[in-house]
Amino acid sequence: MSHNILPTVAELSGEMRERLAKVKYVFTDLDATMLAPGSCVLRDNDGNPSTKLVEAVVALARAGIQVIPTSGRNRTMIHEDARVLGLNSYIGEMGGLVMYDLKANDWEYLTGDMPYDPACGLTPHQVIEQTGVCEKILARWPHKIEYHNDMSTGYKYREVTVGMRGDIPDDEAQAILDEAGCGLVWACNGHLTHLSKPTTLELDRVEDGRAFNINPSGLDKGVAVARFCEHLGIERDETLALGDSESDFYMADHVGTFCLVENGLTSAGASEFLASYDNAFVTRGRIVDGWAATAELLVAARS
Repeated sequence: MSHNILPTVAELSGEMRERLAKVKYVFTDLDATMLAPGSCVLRDNDGNPSTKLVEAVVALARAGIQVIPTSGRNRTMIHEDARVLGLNSYIGEMGGLVMYDLKANDWEYLTGDMPYDPACGLTPHQVIEQTGVCEKILARWPHKIEYHNDMSTGYKYREVTVGMRGDIPDDEAQAILDEAGCGLVWACNGHLTHLSKPTTLELDRVEDGRAFNINPSGLDKGVAVARFCEHLGIERDETLALGDSESDFYMADHVGTFCLVENGLTSAGASEFLASYDNAFVTRGRIVDGWAATAELLVAARS
């Protein structure tokens, strides 16, 4: 099946140039989209030292284009990602934590359809834990699923979702969540590119494993992007999103342009997604290469 491929800078013209010239905000997934395997900023896709990503981020900033990391990461991790890259906004935990202005500490939780009262004194994550669904899933598939340790900072640092990783049947995991009756969904956040230690998983290959989030239903990255734009008065045609997995596809409904990094073509449902959205395109290149090539197009379109 053919897909809409982004042009090169030399090929940029007409409607595509006009489309990209309007972009002022880039919502981007991190792992396997913006960051090289191992969550590295100063490495290329093969692990070699490289400043390609940093140069792309700087070029976007100079062009007046704001980058907003949109990830399943917790606040501790994504806050540092944003700080190191000189970014002032982010969306974490699959859309549940929206930081509009880091300097002003202007942020909020989004919990979708899950019953949640901030006055309870618990985070949404703690409310999910109290249902007992996490223990049921871990007990059902020993050595096949575990808490995602968030690069060794610990899953307890999460505030809205529960992060897991491994390889289990999605429909059976969802059935356990349905039994709890609290409006929870089992969301895939893409295949693993590496497996940080410690781990209890027994996988034939790291690539067989996936990252998962137990999310409040009605919550996804797209909902968070829509709320971000509403809060700050951003027009849809001013936005572009980049991602690599099905959890990122939800952003396409709320941005002017969606770009799937080339490696995302292997994600579940990618072909069907691309065929269904006329605002969705495939980057020229995988991960960092594709991300940087898209940034180059945006800068060229505005120059």
